[in-house]
Amino acid sequence: MMLSRLGKLYIAIEYFVTNALLIGVVFFVFTAAVMRWAGYPLAWSVEFGTLLFVWVIFLGANRALRENRHIGVDFFTKRMPDKVRFFVELCTMVVMIAFLLFIFYYGVLLCIENSARLISNLPVSYSWVTAAVPTGSLLMTITLLVKFKQTVKLLLGKG
Repeated sequence: MMLSRLGKLYIAIEYFVTNALLIGVVFFVFTAAVMRWAGYPLAWSVEFGTLLFVWVIFLGANRALRENRHIGVDFFTKRMPDKVRFFVELCTMVVMIAFLLFIFYYGVLLCIENSARLISNLPVSYSWVTAAVPTGSLLMTITLLVKFKQTVKLLLGKG
């Protein structure tokens, strides 16, 4: 599979961001626990860790989708002829794309609805948390479109 320079750059940035966010989650939750133990609780630290965790989930879901790391049941599809299996894969991708576009749309509405709400203990809009939903959905849709194109090429024997 030949990736363009832009694709490789995007993947490198996504790896860096997801890893940095995960490190941030651990750091802020650990700091909150230590400070609470010391008698100086930092409620905002847990809230900020939660914000980062939501982003890790959605960006990590795209990373897992791209690398075929999501749980799947292929008991039946492994036993199908290649052309039928490719057709089933394409149909599955179409359903997933439709679902992700549905989530994207309602995620944008959720962001707008939460724009005035603040994260407790932080002067930050809650829409920063909910923005992970449409962002992650859009990235997964793009990933699926690339996979769809690759599957069609394989099906037509041009891959």
